[in-house]
Amino acid sequence: MSQLIQRTELKTFYYTPVHCPFCGVRVMGADPDDETRITACPHTLFIAHDTAFEYRSARLDHNLKLTGLSEREIEAKWLGDERGIDGFTDMVSVTDAIKVAAYEPAPSAYGSYYGFAPVE
Repeated sequence: MSQLIQRTELKTFYYTPVHCPFCGVRVMGADPDDETRITACPHTLFIAHDTAFEYRSARLDHNLKLTGLSEREIEAKWLGDERGIDGFTDMVSVTDAIKVAAYEPAPSAYGSYYGFAPVE
């Protein structure tokens, strides 16, 4: 069986900009004029929040068997996981993949999730 994605959690400094651990590219908020702009590098597997994927790579789709599915079918898959998109992305088994999960503190239950892996 393949190794599942390694994960780390940001709970206190959840707002810290996330950079790719392999090349250093800032993947969210890289544009000072648009803090919501996504900049996915070749190592980025996914960028997601509790409500949706913001970015999915072809490697992620292949790894989680999402290739060829409609967006509605993909949404049904992660909604079907009792832990939501966070739990669903924990199932990634790309070699040496790393996930950063950033959680806003209570009363918010909001999370953001970033997945990366070396390019073969």
